[in-house]
Amino acid sequence: MGLNEIDVRRILWTAFQAFVGAVLVLAPGVLNAPNIETAKALGVAAIVAGVAAALSALKNLLLDDGSTLK
Repeated sequence: MGLNEIDVRRILWTAFQAFVGAVLVLAPGVLNAPNIETAKALGVAAIVAGVAAALSALKNLLLDDGSTLK
């Protein structure tokens, strides 16, 4: 158990995917009406990415290196 380099890359990739996915969903709103509410929405997207990365880190920390779920 524990985090290794592959686990860290997997965590960063998960955060990137979550952030890009949220930004793509929010992009039409950003292009139509850039304002403080849009900035808040992008902040939420960043938080979603952080939570996804934290869950990935927890999963990778708890599972053995040979696990198929990892």
